[in-house]
Amino acid sequence: MIPRRSLLALPALLAAPRARAAGYPDKPVRLVIPFPPGGGTDNLGRLVAKALGDRLGQTVVVENRGGAGGNIGTAAVAQAAPDGYTLLLNGNGMAIADLLFRNPGFNWRTDFTWVARTASTPMLLVVNDHVPVATLAEFIAFARANPGKLNHGTPGAGTSQHLAAELFNDLAGTRIVHVPYRGTGPSVAGLLGNEVQCMFASVTAVDGLIRDGKVRPLANTAAKRARAWPQLPSIAEALPGYAAELWYALALPAHASEQVAATVDRAWREAVADAAFTHLLEDRGFDPEYLDHAGLAQALQQDHDRWAPIIPRAGITPE
Repeated sequence: MIPRRSLLALPALLAAPRARAAGYPDKPVRLVIPFPPGGGTDNLGRLVAKALGDRLGQTVVVENRGGAGGNIGTAAVAQAAPDGYTLLLNGNGMAIADLLFRNPGFNWRTDFTWVARTASTPMLLVVNDHVPVATLAEFIAFARANPGKLNHGTPGAGTSQHLAAELFNDLAGTRIVHVPYRGTGPSVAGLLGNEVQCMFASVTAVDGLIRDGKVRPLANTAAKRARAWPQLPSIAEALPGYAAELWYALALPAHASEQVAATVDRAWREAVADAAFTHLLEDRGFDPEYLDHAGLAQALQQDHDRWAPIIPRAGITPE
């Protein structure tokens, strides 16, 4: 038996072969998306599935298994056979699952063979017309001058959007009040109805509203300006050290062979080397990436460490 590999002590993958691993894949591969259809992870996952399938020579079938903030589908992959025919695409939010849930159903450090980071996307700080500001600097000054008078909406407590706002409060010295909703749609409706005045929102949630002039973008939450939004400053330009982007990674169940992992790794590297494919991702608001398992291990741990002190300060307790 191949020994379980800790995420933080992964041995080096075998060099990626020029051809597919012998006999793999010889049937369709399942890509589990642990969220319902229509969201950012699902939108990216369908593009990833097609790109991988083209390069693996087999159909990669998307399976949406939503629920419990992504935990149900993620746990299902952790328990799947490590034969290479079940893949996971999940976001960096899973690195804090153990901080938000007493029993998420998986251990992100030990239950997966991490393959590669695939793409990232910033969130956008947006405001409605009831906030009399036009720039990030004006927003920070207004929020500082009006503690407790601005509300921000999120799809729920402990979501990436919630944590992005709490980190902003910490670094900016503001007190913007959290209003949790049951999902992205209701939170956007709250913004349009002025129940909340601002959001740290996924691009897919507010892109159309920005184009229609219904909300105003002030900044992105990544550590630097985004290729898709070069006109917007990053929050880090005003608040050094701020970073709260969303990013996504491919994984196999623990004990997957290095040969299989190297084959999937190579397929993704080939995909992001394809200019037509990377332009497609950029058009959908994603920054295509390739980061190998070692860099991915470090990124997951960094995200865990960044949010570990923020979560209790925000009053979030494990469910």
